[in-house]
Amino acid sequence: MICGHYPYGKGFPIISVQTRLGHLDFSLYGGQILSWSPTGDRSVIFMGEKAKFKKGQAIRGGIPICWPWFGKGADGKQVPSHGVARISEWTLEPFEEHEDGSATLCFSLDPEDKKLPRAIYLIEMGKDELKLVLQTVHREDGESMPLSGALHTYFMVSDYRNVAVTGLEEVPFREYAEDAVPHSEDPLIPLGHIDRTYGPVPEESVVCIHDPRWRRTLEIERIRANSCVVWHPGLEAAGKMEDLGRAEAKNMLALEVALLPEENFMLHAGSTHCMGMKIRVVRV
Repeated sequence: MICGHYPYGKGFPIISVQTRLGHLDFSLYGGQILSWSPTGDRSVIFMGEKAKFKKGQAIRGGIPICWPWFGKGADGKQVPSHGVARISEWTLEPFEEHEDGSATLCFSLDPEDKKLPRAIYLIEMGKDELKLVLQTVHREDGESMPLSGALHTYFMVSDYRNVAVTGLEEVPFREYAEDAVPHSEDPLIPLGHIDRTYGPVPEESVVCIHDPRWRRTLEIERIRANSCVVWHPGLEAAGKMEDLGRAEAKNMLALEVALLPEENFMLHAGSTHCMGMKIRVVRV
């Protein structure tokens, strides 16, 4: 079953999908998954009560799409930061619900700037599993351009300081948090502000968030994404964020699959690039 509603105002249509395997909420503004809950479990995706729905502003939480550039792009001058996808209106394409209770959704974005490529976002919701694939389709008459981006997933956790991240132990990383505290490593246990890019991540590596308090492990498989980002602002900084707050921030850890600007990937006219991930919930 699929329905549309407007809990955040008429400018922000929300698509809700309910099958016997789970529930998913998707915002057409930003092309953003807001929540995903497998049947019988709490949400896997964090969405805080203080999140703002305002035109021209990214929604804090869920799975924002950074596209078609990450940060300020390869030249450090692209605006808006993290691209146009997360502040644009997406279009819902045909929806399919299958006999086994799984569902397939498709959304598309044709940016106002016709120099930019088009995007197609495929979402498959299965049993304890969510598969996301972002396709970038460049125009036949387009000019070659650098492409970067990320699926900036805010994961819901019992307490980010008590979870362990595995699968990145041998991967080089760069820390961007100027006030980063010493974190426990191998496995990684975030203990405060962390802002790391990891890469290249081996193709076969499965990155996991182990959450013993909630007795579940979240497995993240990357699809043609060579890099990962691990981010949390820390509770002190989160308390100063109007759209987050200290109390809820402990239940969030952002782990992104990414194609970073420093990878120097070029998208050529008429070509297509796919990037995505598969999230699997394993109860322990």
